[in-house]
Amino acid sequence: MNFIKNNRILLLLTIFGSFLRFYNLNWGAPFFFHPDERNIIVLILGASLSDPASLFQGTFAYGNFPVLLTLILKPIFLPFLKIQNIVDPFTQTGFIIRFFSASFSVATLYIIYLSGKFFSKKTGLLALFLATFSTGFIQQAHFGTYDGSVAFFSIISFYFILKFTKTKHLSNFYFSILFIALNASAKINLLILNAIPFFLILKSIRSKKLFLKKLPHLVAGFFLLVSLTIILSPNYLSHNFLNSLIYERGLVTGELPVFYTQTFTNTIPVIFQFTKIFPFLINPVLTILFIPSFFYVLLTGINKKNISYLLLVISFLLLFIPQSFLFAKWTRYMIPTLPFIYLIIAIAISDLLKKYKEVLSIKYLVFSLLLTSSVMFAVSYFITAFVKQDTRIVAAKFASTNLSSDAKTLTEPYDLGIMPFYNLSNTTYFNFYELDNNSLDANKERLYNLAFSSNYIILPSQRLIRSRILNPDKFSEGHDFYKNLLNENLRFEKIYQSPCDIFCKITYLGNPIFSFEETASVFDRPTVFIFKKK
Repeated sequence: MNFIKNNRILLLLTIFGSFLRFYNLNWGAPFFFHPDERNIIVLILGASLSDPASLFQGTFAYGNFPVLLTLILKPIFLPFLKIQNIVDPFTQTGFIIRFFSASFSVATLYIIYLSGKFFSKKTGLLALFLATFSTGFIQQAHFGTYDGSVAFFSIISFYFILKFTKTKHLSNFYFSILFIALNASAKINLLILNAIPFFLILKSIRSKKLFLKKLPHLVAGFFLLVSLTIILSPNYLSHNFLNSLIYERGLVTGELPVFYTQTFTNTIPVIFQFTKIFPFLINPVLTILFIPSFFYVLLTGINKKNISYLLLVISFLLLFIPQSFLFAKWTRYMIPTLPFIYLIIAIAISDLLKKYKEVLSIKYLVFSLLLTSSVMFAVSYFITAFVKQDTRIVAAKFASTNLSSDAKTLTEPYDLGIMPFYNLSNTTYFNFYELDNNSLDANKERLYNLAFSSNYIILPSQRLIRSRILNPDKFSEGHDFYKNLLNENLRFEKIYQSPCDIFCKITYLGNPIFSFEETASVFDRPTVFIFKKK
């Protein structure tokens, strides 16, 4: 009976999870507002299986494996897309890579469940439940980026590592290496995960005889890892990759100042993730529960010499620490850690309930807390981002009705949210990001001259507002401009701001602009402002 009951729960959660991930995959089309998503689409459209040279196109952030996967499977999707009247190649490709993201996300649920079963069936089901209603997973399933696939390959490699520790079968060692290679062929920095399977092999060597016996497997595993990574992502051998590696290094360390990392000024590693990222990705309640759960699993693993507990903690830290201490701390960097977070929380809660199984009040309190918080935050985000119409499109409709097409409009050039407003013919673009750098074309005097000669100011995203308001010392000119604009001290009055209903307020803890790291909302639900001259 327990087997049937568990399978019913598994099936029910999988159905719920699939709906939350596959619903409205075509959101935002034909604009595709996510810049990384657009870059990936461009990479795919510029590649061809008949032209090997084109397969060397990529960046440090994007390996070739997802591109190859799309090129191989795209012909299967095209007839179905044409039936749906999706004929534009850009939109077709965007839908396909989002379909892959959603599929990887659903597959991740099942692997989390299987991994949790190594600890107990209750742990597996509880981890599955938490992951099903994960805001972070739901969001990434709707983005055609690599973060969802990275999370999948990270947890499935961990699953085979667990099997290897239990069975000692070397086939599981090779399977873990295989999925780490697939992971690295999407994002090269995921090679760090190979430390675990190789460590387990080395740990088992306690004599010269064993060393000679295990050496061929170490060599074969290393060869499999390197060769498969390069075969699936040949861009890693190109000069283009070396150049992008240098660029990315400057980007993530803060040595190279660019407009889209300015929000990370004066942020504190680890504290930032636990206050501005995890409360969105896994919800505030689970963020609080994770901290004692992490130390419980760590200390229990050490005290009881439980290798499975310790491997879970190490896997989380390998993914968490390198990304946390970078200058660039985007929300998507934490997506691969989520499967391990849910497993850690599930283990701690399962052990707690096992210890106090006779105290029903504790059991009901814990389940009520998890059920309410997980479902409430997931459903609120789902409705806010993917059931309701995109905020940029809604704002553009307001503009088309309330702004004359030839009115003088001032806006920014770099945010993709301005695309729906292209029907406004008399538009001036000012590079607000360079305002505090004394740029010749983006200085204070020119900005105020343009503002005073404009009828409207459109801010298609809150990215600039947030970074400038929070960092007055670094961005003094930008801070003064946005503060005065919002306070209506520049002869402009706000006539439109993206409405934030109860679901929006739950999702963003009452403030979609300042509650979280900006990329938690600017790609799928940014706040748009329109100001009119008084």
